[in-house]
Amino acid sequence: MRAGGRLPLPAGVSTVPAMKLLVRHAGGELTVGSQKEFLVLWQRGVIAADDLVRREGQERWTAAGELPWIHGMRMDARKDSRRLIWLTLVLMLAGLAAAVWIQGHAPQVARRAGERPPGAVRAVPR
Repeated sequence: MRAGGRLPLPAGVSTVPAMKLLVRHAGGELTVGSQKEFLVLWQRGVIAADDLVRREGQERWTAAGELPWIHGMRMDARKDSRRLIWLTLVLMLAGLAAAVWIQGHAPQVARRAGERPPGAVRAVPR
């Protein structure tokens, strides 16, 4: 049972009413059935930040880029981009440091790799 003594809903049943959105896009009007569909269209680039959006039954139009859930996504994407840049920079510096270390220690490593272990004999005559 769920909180409040109600029975659980069957899978796939939503308690949130469908929210239709109207979008003024490229000189026409587009009706989007849900916020999820809107986000898919936004991510694919069909809806731009300057397209006007309003809920069905409301009068006020708002730019798509100013919607709260879109603004949050844009901020998260900006943070992710910064993290990716810093991670790439750190990995490049680590790779550069490793290459410089290997270059500086190459003769020692090559000498050690060519040595036979103690007690080993050479089986092929020179």
